[in-house]
Amino acid sequence: MILVSACLCGQRCRYDGKTKENKALMTRLGKEDILPVCPEELGGLPTPRPACRLVGGDGADVLAGRARLVDETGVDRTADFLKGAHRTLALARSHGVQHCCLKAKSPSCGSKQLALQGVLLEGYRPVLGVTAALLLANGFFVEEIL
Repeated sequence: MILVSACLCGQRCRYDGKTKENKALMTRLGKEDILPVCPEELGGLPTPRPACRLVGGDGADVLAGRARLVDETGVDRTADFLKGAHRTLALARSHGVQHCCLKAKSPSCGSKQLALQGVLLEGYRPVLGVTAALLLANGFFVEEIL
């Protein structure tokens, strides 16, 4: 079973109500069993919703209580992102997921490039979204998909 960001599967679950369907990924995965998930919706956030940014660190820092997520209207959404990450982890465990294909540049799913306080960061240290950080910390293989 492969866990895939639902927006990559063609579901309209992104913050802007759009999809980031990745037909090449779907073709590559072929007949694999896929578990589409949107951690932000699993955390109770609506679609569409205000864009969110990590403040004070990345997803690993959010898990450690050193950073938070704030939407563009100034509302703290940290609890929603944590809830979605933990629900995603529970689904991954219960479905025997071995591999995760997660959307790049997402405060939930990103694992290499991520916007922190409005600045796109890319460097030697992976910058993790909350769900990506939680899955990695629990031994799951995470592949970032643009």
